[in-house]
Amino acid sequence: MGLYIKLAWRNIWRNKRRSMVVITSIGMGVFLMIITMALVNGMNYQMIDNTISTSLGHISIHRKGFIENIKPSFSFTPPAGIHERITGVDRVAGAAPRIKIQGMIRSSEASQGVVVTGIDPEREKSVSNLESYMSGSEGEGYPDNSDGDWIIISAQTAEKLDLVPGDRLVIMFQDASDQIVAEAFYLRGLFVSPVDTFDKFTVFTGIRKLQSVASMGNAISEISIRTETRDDSIDVCSLISGYVHGDDIETLTWQQMAPSIMSAIRLYDAMMLIFFGIIFITVIFSVANTMIMAIMERFHEIGVMKCIGTRPLYIFIMITAESVNLGLAGMVSGLAASLSVTGILFYTGMDLSVFSESMRIWGTGSIIYPLVMLKDIISSMGIVLLTAIISSLYPALKAARIKPMEALNFI
Repeated sequence: MGLYIKLAWRNIWRNKRRSMVVITSIGMGVFLMIITMALVNGMNYQMIDNTISTSLGHISIHRKGFIENIKPSFSFTPPAGIHERITGVDRVAGAAPRIKIQGMIRSSEASQGVVVTGIDPEREKSVSNLESYMSGSEGEGYPDNSDGDWIIISAQTAEKLDLVPGDRLVIMFQDASDQIVAEAFYLRGLFVSPVDTFDKFTVFTGIRKLQSVASMGNAISEISIRTETRDDSIDVCSLISGYVHGDDIETLTWQQMAPSIMSAIRLYDAMMLIFFGIIFITVIFSVANTMIMAIMERFHEIGVMKCIGTRPLYIFIMITAESVNLGLAGMVSGLAASLSVTGILFYTGMDLSVFSESMRIWGTGSIIYPLVMLKDIISSMGIVLLTAIISSLYPALKAARIKPMEALNFI
C-alpha cells in the first residue's frame, strides 16, 4: 500500500507544469475560502459588538411589550438594591438603568423623530462605549449629573437640524399620563458611532431629568446588563431572570432582542454556501480533468501494470492518492497564504472607507478586522479533501477497469 502512495506522489511531478496549475487553482480556492470566511466573521463580530456596545447590551430587563412600545407607560419601578444584586452575579461586567421614550426633537430649522434615552452617566460607562464616540463644547465624555438640562445627539442629527454644541433645542414626547410635554435642553455634545440607525434616531439626556419631565417618579424603562463576553449572556440571563418580580417583566438576551442581527448572519451563511459551492465544483472539474489527462498519457503503462499482476484496487488507490496529494499540496499552499494575509490584516485591518456609508448601515464600521476560526480551517480542509476524493472517483475507476490487451495496443 505504501509503495503505491509513494508512486502516486512521484507521478504527479511527471508533468510539473500541469500539476502546478492544479495545485495553484486548489490553493487559490482555499485562500479565497479562508479569507472570505475571516472577513465575514470579522464583519459579523463587529456588527454584533457595535450594536451591543452602543445601545442594546447583552441582557435587558423590561416590561413585556416595551420593545414594540417605547413609551413611559411600559415602565417599571426597580426593587431596592437590584443594581448591587445584578453586578454581584458572576460574569456580569456592569448594569445601568435607562429610560427610553419615542419623541420629537426640534430646532428652529427642522424636526426629527427620535428615541430619547435617559441614562445614569456613571453607570452607563459600564454597559456601553458611547462615551468614546463623543465630543462637545464642554469636553469629551458624559456630564457629571443626571438631572441637568443637557442633551447629546449625533453629528448626523445635528447637521440635519443645523445645531452646534451650546445651542438650545426642544424635545416633545408623551409623559406617563399620555400627555404631550415639551422641554428645552441645551446641546452639550455630539457623537458619531459605527451604527447608522443608532445615530439617526437616538439622543441622550440624564435619567433623573427625563423622569421628572415625563412624570415617571422612580420608574425606568429597562435595566441594561453587560456580561464579560457575549457568549455568557444566555447563562447569566437564566441566573437573573427572577431578580425583578412580576408577570409582565421579561429578561431577554441580545439574540432575542435583535432577531434582525441573527437574520443577517444567516444571510451571510447562505451566501457563503453558494460561494463555496462554486469553488467546490470548479476544483472538482479541475482535478478530474487533470487526472483523466494523466491516465490517457499513461494508458499503456497502466496496462503493463495490469499484465504483471497489479490488482485493480491498487490502481484505484494509486490514482485516488494522486488526486489527494494534489489536494493536500494545494491546501497547504492556500492555508499558508491565507493565514499570512489574515495575520497581517488582523493588526492593520482592511480599510473599506470608500464604502463607509454602506458599512455603517450594517453597523460594522469602515475598517474590518478578519477573524479566523478553527472550525473554518477544519471545514476548508475537509472540503478540499472531499473534493479531491470525489474528483478522482471517475478517473480512478476508469484506470482500474482498463483491459491489459487494449492498453498494450494503445498508441
